[in-house]
Amino acid sequence: MDCARRVAFAAGAVAVACLAGPAPIAQQPSRPAPETYHWVLPADQPSVEVATLHPNDCYVIQAAEGLAYFGEPTPALRELQEQLLIPVAHLVETREDHAECTLGACVQTARIAAALEREMTSVNRRYLRRVDHRPTPIDQWFGGAYTDVGSDDRGRFRRAPEQRMLFQHLSTARRGNCYEAKAPRTLTIHVRDQAQRPHRTGVYHGFLYIEHHHPEIAGRATAD
Repeated sequence: MDCARRVAFAAGAVAVACLAGPAPIAQQPSRPAPETYHWVLPADQPSVEVATLHPNDCYVIQAAEGLAYFGEPTPALRELQEQLLIPVAHLVETREDHAECTLGACVQTARIAAALEREMTSVNRRYLRRVDHRPTPIDQWFGGAYTDVGSDDRGRFRRAPEQRMLFQHLSTARRGNCYEAKAPRTLTIHVRDQAQRPHRTGVYHGFLYIEHHHPEIAGRATAD
């Protein structure tokens, strides 16, 4: 190819490239939308499973309330406790939208929780613990609730990095703390009880917010 033809060929290649435009940039996958869960944990149950976390996902305990009795229950407390459903966690739009939950399970839980707390006014207050209780050696390290994202022994609070008492969550949430998962984990909430008392009564419940920092998975699941 002589010089003139080489120049013409090069010019044509540039023109084609300009007409085609710049190479497309790979589209970044979007993140899943944040989620808010309402969780309910009857005190006679060890834990409630809330959600699965991926690496770098983070969660915040937005609110928690409830009262549990760790002493020998009265017949009335036993009867009320037997009416509570199994531990449950379900998605809601926001904490504010769910303040007046009309689901049957929510209405039943709220009614029984109120009745349990009224009945607890007649028991030994030494064994009463709120969900955000801060256990100490003085009270034998029981009461309150904690989160767990994959410790070796989920059923006992061992101060593992994966475990955190709810009073810690609630005191730091207002500062914008969001606790990250380091590996794929199931997030659970547990009743704090070193002695594993079999006849606890009461119910803990609240709201938990999750931010998903992993890419959203494209496509849909197909039925077998």
